[in-house]
Amino acid sequence: MRPDETPGDPDPTSATRTARRVRFALGVSMLAMLGLSWPLWVEPSALPRVPFLSQVPQCSAILSWCLFGLLLVTVAAGAFWRPALGASIAVLAFLVLQDQHRFQPWAYQYGMVGLLLATLSERRGVACARWWLISLYFYSGLSKLDVSFCGELGLTFLATGLRPFGLSPAAWPPAGRVAAVLAMPAWEIAVAAALAFPRTRRAGRAGAIVIHALLIGMLGPWALGHSTIVLVWNATMIVVAGVLFGPELAGGPETPERETRLAPWARAVFGICLILPLGERWGWFDTWPSHALYASHSERTFVFVPRDEITEVDESIRRHLLPLPPGSSERWARIDLTGWSRAARGTPLYPQGRACNGLAEGLAARYRGRLVVRLVQWGRADRWTGARSRIEVLGLEAIRRLGNQYRINAHPAGTGR
Repeated sequence: MRPDETPGDPDPTSATRTARRVRFALGVSMLAMLGLSWPLWVEPSALPRVPFLSQVPQCSAILSWCLFGLLLVTVAAGAFWRPALGASIAVLAFLVLQDQHRFQPWAYQYGMVGLLLATLSERRGVACARWWLISLYFYSGLSKLDVSFCGELGLTFLATGLRPFGLSPAAWPPAGRVAAVLAMPAWEIAVAAALAFPRTRRAGRAGAIVIHALLIGMLGPWALGHSTIVLVWNATMIVVAGVLFGPELAGGPETPERETRLAPWARAVFGICLILPLGERWGWFDTWPSHALYASHSERTFVFVPRDEITEVDESIRRHLLPLPPGSSERWARIDLTGWSRAARGTPLYPQGRACNGLAEGLAARYRGRLVVRLVQWGRADRWTGARSRIEVLGLEAIRRLGNQYRINAHPAGTGR
């Protein structure tokens, strides 16, 4: 079986309707998420930008607004017109190159599924989009099969999910808690397997809907309080999975769209991106594009400022300093980077150490001579032990030297280094 085929592929007219409905769902949700995260895409930025390549030119405030407007227009038109969908992906790719923190999971999914639907024939595009979702559930489940998920975020999800029923896993035997936590990634992998075969596809579709419905329940403002974008994305996944793996859409005759000249390149990118997540644990690919979503093993970065110098920091940052226990003698105050980013941009930070290193360098450069910034980074957690490597540096020049060690750019734009 080729990677662009699935058993029981839809006939051309059914694929046409499926592709158009998926394009519409992606377009509407993308517009909503772009609107909720608009500060992420325009200048000036409240947080330092960290481009993927240091050579990528930065835009003026006016040009950034023009590009953002162009992105909105092409996304809206792409919901109905295939060439506009391709144009929106080109604009999105340029904007993401300018800032790694824009490489959000929902933007990546829009780009990849949109690329398939914009360049391949509708029948082949739908088949590849199906494989894309199957890989998402598979890799997402695989990323959680480790000690760190069992002891951290997995326990949080379990406790949050049981709270409405008046239950708490705190009193459970350790083996019972671990088994309950591991049932979550096992469910994702089972959904991926069910979606891969026509006979079990209906069950897989129902299982996928359950996953996203539960995530909406656990991540909403009534529970863990994650961003609204996360809720929109999970709702979109319910619709997209339901359409892609639903019954064939009957109707009158259609004229299927043919493959474009970019189709071979799109298939190559698609194949590479299906394989690369296998190397995420060894640092060959980033966490989010490897579909390691809500996993606990990803790299971590802490940024600290001296407690006796916090008056030098802007109020927009001071309100995100984590409180210390009463009577603590700790002289460093840690910035809640996730909270700061969500307040300033509507999205969390890109979790890779290099992107957060660039943010810390930009912060240190902004307060050069007035404030010393301390940076602590932990590597990925070991699957079996949870152990992490640790690096600590102090001050602007040390943070810059650490950034020089990354293969991909780890320095902010516009610091004049």
